[in-house]
Amino acid sequence: MASQEGPGRPREFALDDAARAAMNVFWDRGYEGASLPDLIEGTGQSRGSLYKAFGDKKGLLLAALDQYMAAGLKATADLLSQPGSARAAIHASLLRYVALSSGDAGRRGCLVVAMATESAAHDADIAERTGRMFRRLQQLYAGAIVRGQASGEFREGDEQALARFLVCQVQGMRVLGKTGASESDMLALVDIALRALD
Repeated sequence: MASQEGPGRPREFALDDAARAAMNVFWDRGYEGASLPDLIEGTGQSRGSLYKAFGDKKGLLLAALDQYMAAGLKATADLLSQPGSARAAIHASLLRYVALSSGDAGRRGCLVVAMATESAAHDADIAERTGRMFRRLQQLYAGAIVRGQASGEFREGDEQALARFLVCQVQGMRVLGKTGASESDMLALVDIALRALD
C-alpha cells in the first residue's frame, strides 16, 4: 500500500492501488481497447482523480506496467537466488512459468508481452520499459548460469546468450499459453531448455 503523503501533497486514493486495478483493465483489454470508462470503473476512481495522479491514460499504463514488472522480477529473483543448486533454482523458475503459461493463467497471458507486441514498435516509452524488463530478466538468469558453470553443473559457454535463450523460452511459453498450450507441453519445453545448459 502507498505510504501516507506528507502535508501539501494530499492524495484522494492510494496510487499503488489504482495502478494495480488499472493493470487488470489493461491486461484484459489491451492499451487501445481500455477506454476511459473502463479504467474509471476498474479503479473506482473519477476521471479527475486518475488524470491528476497519472497525467493521462499512458501514464496510468506505465505505472501499471512498473508494478507488474517489479512483481514478476522479484518472483524470479527470489527463485534464482535460493541457496544450493543453480540448476534446481533455474528449474524452479521455469516451473513458475509453466504455471503461468497453462490453464486460465496461460490464456490470460503476460501483460508485458501484450504491451510489447501491441505498442513497443511505435511507442518509445513502452519499448524502453519492456526492453529494460527483458534485460533485467536476462541478467538474473545469467547470474544463475554463471553460478552453475562455476559449480560444474553447466557446461562453459556464453552466459549472456544462454540467458537470452531462457528469456526467449519463457516469453515464448507465455505466448503459447494464450493459445491453450497444455501443462505437459510446457513441461517438455522446460526439459529442453535445461538440456541446453548441461
